[in-house]
Amino acid sequence: MAKMGENVPRIIDKAVDFMASSQAFMEYLKKSPPLNHMPEHIPEEKAQLFRERLAYYRDLYKPVCERESENQD
Repeated sequence: MAKMGENVPRIIDKAVDFMASSQAFMEYLKKSPPLNHMPEHIPEEKAQLFRERLAYYRDLYKPVCERESENQD
């Protein structure tokens, strides 16, 4: 049996990832402007993870024609 609280760091990482994917998806749907600042509820030690995941999801949600034109350059 796992100790209580043992999985908290993993849960926080998953929550930060979910927040980044949600933000990128809302931007894709044009329901939210691009986020240019770190949300205040992201812990300082998770800020870099949030930025990396947000960049990943933004790239993932780009329309195919934009991705193809970037690959041709």
